[in-house]
Amino acid sequence: MEVEPIKEGWVMMKGISSIYWALVTLTLSTWQSSLLLASPPMRLENLPPVAPKEAAEKLKQADALLEQGLSAELAYRLAYEVYQKHGVVRAAWFPSWLYRKTKRPLPDPNDRLAVIGAVVEGGYGLPLSMLRRGATSIGLLFRASRALGNYEGIVKWGEMLIQAGNDSYSLIKTVEHARLALAQGIKQYPYRRSSNKNTWRPLPLKFREEDYFILVPLDQACKVLGIPFQYKVNPKTGKRTGAKIGEKGLISLMGRPFARNIRGEVDDMAYAPYEEDGVAWVPFYWLAKQAGIRGWEVRNGKIYVAPK
Repeated sequence: MEVEPIKEGWVMMKGISSIYWALVTLTLSTWQSSLLLASPPMRLENLPPVAPKEAAEKLKQADALLEQGLSAELAYRLAYEVYQKHGVVRAAWFPSWLYRKTKRPLPDPNDRLAVIGAVVEGGYGLPLSMLRRGATSIGLLFRASRALGNYEGIVKWGEMLIQAGNDSYSLIKTVEHARLALAQGIKQYPYRRSSNKNTWRPLPLKFREEDYFILVPLDQACKVLGIPFQYKVNPKTGKRTGAKIGEKGLISLMGRPFARNIRGEVDDMAYAPYEEDGVAWVPFYWLAKQAGIRGWEVRNGKIYVAPK
């Protein structure tokens, strides 16, 4: 007569266990893709050593330069300096604003098990796996070579990534295309350089630099760039949850780097927007892309943009 309750309890425990491991598997997959989000992914068992602090900072800066389209040359130089001194190394990090907003100590972003445990355990109120970014020295060298149109670099660093366990289709096809170009005697494909910067104009727009990203106030930036926008507010809490830009664009302000461009297509940001002291801060490069700006840079304390 006591069999049924025991059986029922066992089934319940089995169900809880299944849910737990499903969460672990999902978190592990998210971690694997986000760890080297800025670089082509590698298998977990093939991850290189963690870079020393100074080298990690250079990898972080190179990643930001490439994501914002600011200077592939400088990004390559920074990543190569790290590679020359430390070889193939990796670095992972959380955005600086996350440390200001969270009330609990954050796990070491380089510690896989600590991050997974924190996500499964919960209690942070923010998606740690989504906010975490990472890069490797050779991953950044590959990306910089691709941005510069350097076929030799694409093949060299791409082959190293493949040997390290990266078997993504896009990487393999990119390397194959570069090999074919080299076989035909082509070492470089056209690299579009910035137009005459004397014709660039400054924007009446304040900004802040954080983690090497240029961030701007969302409402002010949209007005300056001519992008229609409207905040989305949770009717129960009265808090802003995001913003609609154009007819179909959508930006999340819930600690997620999720976004849809003005055409409604998924176009996630490399730096998650956040709200602080009533101001929503958004990476300028993403808004500039929505406004059709071809080139931009920061000098003399102002953001300068190329003429359309």
